[in-house]
Amino acid sequence: MWFQFNGVHSDELKIRVLRFRNPALPEFSDHYEYVPGRDGALLFPRPFGMREIEIDCLLLHESRTKRVQAIRELSQLFTRQEGSLVISDEPDVYYVGKLAGTFPLDAHKTLSSFTLVFRCQSFRYAIDTRELTFDMESNSVQYISNGGTAETYPSVVIQAAYGEIQNPKITLNDKYLLYSGVLTPNSLIEINTESFLATKSMERDIVTTGAYDTAENNILSMIDGEFGAFFPGGNTLAYSSANGQRARIRLVWQERYL
Repeated sequence: MWFQFNGVHSDELKIRVLRFRNPALPEFSDHYEYVPGRDGALLFPRPFGMREIEIDCLLLHESRTKRVQAIRELSQLFTRQEGSLVISDEPDVYYVGKLAGTFPLDAHKTLSSFTLVFRCQSFRYAIDTRELTFDMESNSVQYISNGGTAETYPSVVIQAAYGEIQNPKITLNDKYLLYSGVLTPNSLIEINTESFLATKSMERDIVTTGAYDTAENNILSMIDGEFGAFFPGGNTLAYSSANGQRARIRLVWQERYL
């Protein structure tokens, strides 16, 4: 058994993993409202909470000096900001979290035992990124399968690969995003529904103005609509443009699991 945090493998740290304790689901923080004179309570669901993963470890060392040095290395690695955590029980996914706090050390001559507790975000994320590219006619629809067990938020790239596009519009399931502008030939826009960002490539308007203003790269103010998500199972992506021009659409997302 092993774990990897921010790209550093437990073998590199001379840690032997004894056991994982990983809850099947993150914390529930649902609220129940009790109504006088009524049996039971009304449920008000809330977003998922955090997830704590405990890892029982043995640290192998040759001497007290080596033990102190190894603990210092661990402290430097685990006390930083959130990072990616991969465990050997689930090598195809990673968690996002950090060490929850200090860990008591049961020290002996050549080995020490301790438990690392990582406080992680709610979801598991697939190691491999999904990517699909379509050449779509205006007013056409594509069907996308999301194999995760939780909704995920894709990045959508619209490229004017076949000529100028006026007011391109995409619809993820029932939520649309409309760019109120013009894409010059071969330029593109990227809409990141995870971070609520919309940017345009450096080719923007160079053809017509001969210049590029980096301060104007963010085009979120020119986007109308709502940021949609892919749900588990089947999803739809629709595309249209004011001048009927087709476009090259690229989707990038990571499947998420509870």
